[in-house]
Amino acid sequence: MINPLDFFKVKAGLGKLGEEHPKLFPFMQAVSAAGAKEGTIVEMKVTTPEGQVLESNLKLTANDIELFRMIREIGGAAMAKDAAAQAKDAEAQADAAAAQGDDTDAG
Repeated sequence: MINPLDFFKVKAGLGKLGEEHPKLFPFMQAVSAAGAKEGTIVEMKVTTPEGQVLESNLKLTANDIELFRMIREIGGAAMAKDAAAQAKDAEAQADAAAAQGDDTDAG
């Protein structure tokens, strides 16, 4: 049985992950919407601060898809929506700032 305290720790950790990496959850939503299904290949590349590059890939299984579904149900989807809204707000603010900059350059 899952310890409820651990559940809240994981949920808080996912929230922090979304705050620190605001593009992550919208990206994952886009992948899901595009139809990530069994057989989809996920490629990963990690570059350490020292410059070492580690690369791998995996082919998603039915178990992987089920795990992602469970994570979304736990709260990942809600956090992804929040992150997407934050990203959209930031984009709108950047567009407004750029438009304001265009107005001042014209005068």
